[in-house]
Amino acid sequence: MTLDPCEKCEELLQPYLDRDLTDAEHREAESHLDDCGYCRKRYRFEESLRRYVRQAWAEGMPPELKAKLSALRTPL
Repeated sequence: MTLDPCEKCEELLQPYLDRDLTDAEHREAESHLDDCGYCRKRYRFEESLRRYVRQAWAEGMPPELKAKLSALRTPL
């Protein structure tokens, strides 16, 4: 069964953001993001969300909030 290009991009999005893809997978994801406005918006959202979380984390949050954010992380 072949994945829809957007489904494949969804599968590669987090590893793409983590820079944890093979060269071929990176090119495939980048090519799709160049051509697909929907997936490009999702990528920008995820990238912004990660930046916001990193910034909030660095600013020193209350321990309770740090624990809640840590609990939301899902392993890859």
